[in-house]
Amino acid sequence: MTLCWSKNDNPRVPRDRELPRNCGQLLGQLDELLPFIYIAQYGASDHDLGAHATDVATGLFAVGKQTGGDRPGVAFRVGLVLPVHRCRDEKVRTTLLEIPALVNGTKNSTLSDRRYAVQAKLDSAFDGELMIEDREDLDGFFALKPGSGLFKRLHESFDYVISVLDNPAGAVHVTETSTFHWQSYGELMDWYHGLRGPSRFGTWSPLTPFYVCDDTGALHSYSTDRWGRQGLIKPAEEPSKWFVIRPGLPNANPVVRFEMEEYVWAKLHLTLDAVTVSIRLSDVFDPFPELVAWGREIDGGDLPIGMEIDEEGQIAELSVLRTENPARVLLRVARDHGEDILLEGIVDRATLASALKSE
Repeated sequence: MTLCWSKNDNPRVPRDRELPRNCGQLLGQLDELLPFIYIAQYGASDHDLGAHATDVATGLFAVGKQTGGDRPGVAFRVGLVLPVHRCRDEKVRTTLLEIPALVNGTKNSTLSDRRYAVQAKLDSAFDGELMIEDREDLDGFFALKPGSGLFKRLHESFDYVISVLDNPAGAVHVTETSTFHWQSYGELMDWYHGLRGPSRFGTWSPLTPFYVCDDTGALHSYSTDRWGRQGLIKPAEEPSKWFVIRPGLPNANPVVRFEMEEYVWAKLHLTLDAVTVSIRLSDVFDPFPELVAWGREIDGGDLPIGMEIDEEGQIAELSVLRTENPARVLLRVARDHGEDILLEGIVDRATLASALKSE
């Protein structure tokens, strides 16, 4: 039950760090969630895949189904993840947990045998309110056809995931769930499309239940690598453990300035005394939510704290590290994993936070 990546001619090693996420593509391995009922729309936009934090659509996660062939691909859905092991009805939970073994079948079982056995378990759990789609292959990620009473049953017994820690080089860990609020298909469709709006053809895309126990996948691309870099970083470096500020060294004066450019690009100019470094801000990999959060952590003294800005070609690494004096911090801007230092100096923490807020 591992996450399978689509092939890529120039694969990147996934970043080994946990990203708090309440929406978007799940990049880590899904063993902690499997098996789950997935109520989702076929297809996903770049926004669906790249998002990681929202205040209005928590719990809309993108999960891909792996497709076969010499160059396997991934077909995405976007929707709600309902882990079976969190079901509050013991009989339903136990019955649904028996399905993965039936999907794999025995050596001599036919597809018809396996479909009959799986459908019998679904009937036992939901009293005929959930059927295998007629033309669906019975694999680790198969579509289902809901009856009118299914959603009331889900409301009574199931929770859905609204927050996780997602490690692209590791696993997805659930941090928060919520009761499945909707008691009918219509209620769920109203909520879902009230958030997302109609399709470009002016229609509402249907939501389909899936049973997922394997065959999941993620998009392996430059964008995936960037999405794995989103969020704030806790740098491992702690100079205050080994060094003290040289006596008599004054604080550098930090200046923060944003400059708009053409084609929705912008620049961040960071100055310490007479030295300025300019970082290009991409609309494709929008860094502004992280910049706001980074400034908030600095203001609150929650250090060390760092972030990365993708300039669509280069990665700028911004970090603020503790010193032996809580009021004074080390500000550093670097590239190449800290090998190329662009800007570095001791600043007053409150002054730096104020400079960020003023912009």
